[in-house]
Amino acid sequence: MSDSAMQISQVHPPRSRRLLKLILLGAAVVALVALGGWFNPAFLTPENGLAILRAAAMSGIVAMGATFITISGRFFSLALGQTAMFAGVFMAVLMAQGLPFGLAVAVMLLAVVAIGAVQGAIISMGANPIITTLGAGALLAGLAGLTTGGRNIAIESAVVEWIGNGRILGVPTQTWAFLVSVAVAWWVINKTRFGRETILIGANRATAGASGLNVSRITILVFIIASLAAAMMGVFEAAQFSKARVAGFGAVDFDVIAAVLIGGTAIQGGKGSPFRAALGAVFIATLQNYMLLLAWSSGVRTLITGAFIVLIVAGFHIAGRRKGA
Repeated sequence: MSDSAMQISQVHPPRSRRLLKLILLGAAVVALVALGGWFNPAFLTPENGLAILRAAAMSGIVAMGATFITISGRFFSLALGQTAMFAGVFMAVLMAQGLPFGLAVAVMLLAVVAIGAVQGAIISMGANPIITTLGAGALLAGLAGLTTGGRNIAIESAVVEWIGNGRILGVPTQTWAFLVSVAVAWWVINKTRFGRETILIGANRATAGASGLNVSRITILVFIIASLAAAMMGVFEAAQFSKARVAGFGAVDFDVIAAVLIGGTAIQGGKGSPFRAALGAVFIATLQNYMLLLAWSSGVRTLITGAFIVLIVAGFHIAGRRKGA
């Protein structure tokens, strides 16, 4: 076994500890659903359940990309909401200029890859990830605002309409895309060399570099992956409302960070699971949906969501210490 392979095996937490986190998070989701249904029967209707899954899919897809960044030890990207907004707006502008949907998406994805690559390259040279991504987010928001004059752009396309509001076997298209993204993210992280190298870099960047891993290349790739995940959300968001919006993405980064943290991904890097991040997104969507049914204000919803984040993260920490973490 090579030195890097041995080091990668050492940074994986014991299977029992990973399973415990998954069980705790799953139990939290079940308990929340049970309590919500007990106090409000409308919460448990099939249509409301599909609405929760659609909402979870929108932030959950982005959380899959953010998981790669966090596992690599680069904390979070604070430009994912703006990237999603830019992707939808850019696609809509291209379609308004006469490009067919497929070509417009292809050109938009090339732009998004460049956006992620530039951020990753700057951060790999030693720049602070938070400051870099905040600046990138402001740049993208300003560019979208200048391009559209601050106005939403209508999209007229039967294909786009189906992508946003169609259903396969009764389940929204966004939910299917979410499930596929979770499966792909899990496979990449757990079954590919790139995934193992991402974990090693997050666990110990200096050791990874000394082992011959190209830290800069992996940093650039994880930011590209996260940017593409945000772009996917941007397409679904624009398709769902048949228009690209230049506002309303302010809560995306918060929901994504909440999903990743509740999923037990280590902020310092080296540990994380797409499955748990997906459950975190479902938990946040379920909680938000129930509070919306109660007509609580956005301030109260944010306060309660933050409190749950603290409680669950603290629970993971205590459980980990009792297991000898």
